[in-house]
Amino acid sequence: MSVKEEMERQFGNKALERVIKAGEFFDALDAITEAIQSLKARVELLEGRGIEFAGSWQRALPYRRGTVVTASGAMWTALRDTTEGEQPGKALEAWQLSAKSARPAVRLKTGREQ
Repeated sequence: MSVKEEMERQFGNKALERVIKAGEFFDALDAITEAIQSLKARVELLEGRGIEFAGSWQRALPYRRGTVVTASGAMWTALRDTTEGEQPGKALEAWQLSAKSARPAVRLKTGREQ
């Protein structure tokens, strides 16, 4: 939400068309400061958590957004909170492929091999 939208929400559209009083200015400043502090707390929480590796994906478990699991030999990251049974590779709106599984090496026979 922009500062203008927040001011319109808090004080109405007319507040932007006239000179505001000092008290109104400080009320608006308090509202903006509160919004910034709330966002700052959310960012600190997200950054402090880091990557959470949960091991192999298990059908019976829900996963939080940002959780990393392995499934079918690949690494997957949850894009949102998931419910039980949302399988990586099948629930594409819930999981992001982070690292592909390695393909097994295939040996080709050449004419020189016996």
